[in-house]
Amino acid sequence: MRIIRTSAFLAVSALLAVSGQALAHHSQSQFDGEATVTIEGTLTRGSWNNPHTLFLLQGKRVGSNEAAQEWSVEGPSPRQLEAKGWSKEVSKAGDKLVFEGRPRRDGKPDILLLSVTLPDGKTLSFKPE
Repeated sequence: MRIIRTSAFLAVSALLAVSGQALAHHSQSQFDGEATVTIEGTLTRGSWNNPHTLFLLQGKRVGSNEAAQEWSVEGPSPRQLEAKGWSKEVSKAGDKLVFEGRPRRDGKPDILLLSVTLPDGKTLSFKPE
């Protein structure tokens, strides 16, 4: 009986440890869940890797007089982007894009993707429904 309890305890402990890491990885608490910002600029690089896509662009906030800077845009998985019609072949480095997203709370030039306007003018939304 003692072996079963020990095994069960170890199994539950391992499961809790792994699930805690998974939840921590997917935390988006660094982003302001109420504010939105729109960035327009030139795509410099895109990473289409799981679990999240990442896009870098040289751009600035729409309507601002600030100098262009490098922005980082964290998006959903490649599969989620492709389901909405955006694949690697649709945009490439040098393309002009407009991203809308949740800004970081600390003011760093990073956003969590809500929508993108592609070079052909098509806007894709990734807002939670």
